[in-house]
Amino acid sequence: MIERQQQLGLSPYGDLYEIVVPKDNLLRQLKDMVDFTFVYEEVVSNYTLDNGRTAKDPIRMFKYLLLKVIYDLSDVRVVERSLYDLSFKYFLDMVPEDRTLIDPSTLTYFRKLRLKDVKLMNLLLSKTIEIAKEKGIRFGKNIIVDATHTIARSVNMHPKDALMKRVKALEKSLRSSGDELGIMVPKTPPMDDVSQMLAFCKDMLEFAKSQELLMLLPEVKEKAELLTEAIDDTEERFTVSKDKDARVGYKTPTKPFFGTKEHIALDEESGLVTAVVVTSGEANDGKQLGALVRQSRENGMEVEGIIADTAYAGTPNQELAANSKEEGGDFKLYARMQREEAGHSEDDGFVFNKDAGMMVCPAGHMAIGKCYRKAFYSKDRGRRNGSFIYRFNVEICRNCPLKEGCYNGTKTKCYTVSIPPELNVKHREFEKTDEFKQKLRQRYQIEAKNSDLKNNYGLDRAASYGLENMTMQTALSVFACNLKRIIRLTNA
Repeated sequence: MIERQQQLGLSPYGDLYEIVVPKDNLLRQLKDMVDFTFVYEEVVSNYTLDNGRTAKDPIRMFKYLLLKVIYDLSDVRVVERSLYDLSFKYFLDMVPEDRTLIDPSTLTYFRKLRLKDVKLMNLLLSKTIEIAKEKGIRFGKNIIVDATHTIARSVNMHPKDALMKRVKALEKSLRSSGDELGIMVPKTPPMDDVSQMLAFCKDMLEFAKSQELLMLLPEVKEKAELLTEAIDDTEERFTVSKDKDARVGYKTPTKPFFGTKEHIALDEESGLVTAVVVTSGEANDGKQLGALVRQSRENGMEVEGIIADTAYAGTPNQELAANSKEEGGDFKLYARMQREEAGHSEDDGFVFNKDAGMMVCPAGHMAIGKCYRKAFYSKDRGRRNGSFIYRFNVEICRNCPLKEGCYNGTKTKCYTVSIPPELNVKHREFEKTDEFKQKLRQRYQIEAKNSDLKNNYGLDRAASYGLENMTMQTALSVFACNLKRIIRLTNA
């Protein structure tokens, strides 16, 4: 059963707040600026209204989560601090002498059960933009877009090591019980090739399933399930981790990261975040542009121009910019185009990673080398355009689940991008204009915003597992960041 938000109760010590929580205190300003009843209206459908125990106030639970982000605290620490920090008590609508604390695990249940199916990102972003407009903050007509990455909570293992670990654990549990029954359990041999390891693991799994008596034991059943998961992960994405949604991405050719990406749109004038899309780490930046434009417009922004880096200047985005507003387009694209982007359509699933300067295959694996072939003319073939040739690791291709139609068992795997000389001439001319150069100088703002979110709002590392939890973490971080930005602008 759910109750409405409780207001600050009567207390003989209520005047303490006027002394120890001054008007310029951040939490007092947040409390005065934001009407948090929108949280109740959004989550009420996830509660039972007429039976069961009285639930903890959802508005207070949401405020706890906001305090966690603002002050970088754990669930336990934020609850403990609400016992003695009067600014926390004031923000949470607690009387000064209140010494009743919630159990920290309640915050976990609130995140998992009460915020479930809530479109938290758009809800919080639209709320901050609404507040900013009420405060008279000016917005521009261009947004700056870029992506930053967040390291996953758990590390990824090489598939060979992960498979070896799981199959040996299953072998050990089978032997501990099978030896007494006279069952001969296959021994795991040393193997370097992943395909051989996969084949052996599948054989071991089939053997375990054939021993119906042993599979009744909880320990054996659990080890078999873990091995099944490791096999599925290896066949699907060639990496194994506790975080099933995290992937390997690249900021440079030699420095990969394992985690997620946050694709962010920033208003050029106010410096407020207007849209965010959270994806796995290998996702291409340019493909998220359409979603960022749509979200920004849905949140009340006028988008007439996009300021971005080379990752967003590909042919698909140029075509999107030329479309009508109803189709998500009708904007100017202030982004320099690289030659690799100029000749690549992305129709086959291969995408160009501008940070690493390499092509990435549909399975998320990056090329290990590239070369440029100059344009030439021959009597037999006529004119041949210049092209980039990317070379991939065939050891990965052999075990890739998407190899059909892509890799046919050859000793090398290459991908060629032709560079037509006449392609995107119009955009090349636009890049030379003063308007383009002036707008592109504003791109530094989003680099500062990404750094702020990672260093001050906890987006440097994931707090939990899964894309859904990462989206919730990002939404709360961006909400807190936008609110503090609004306070700074109104106090200026």
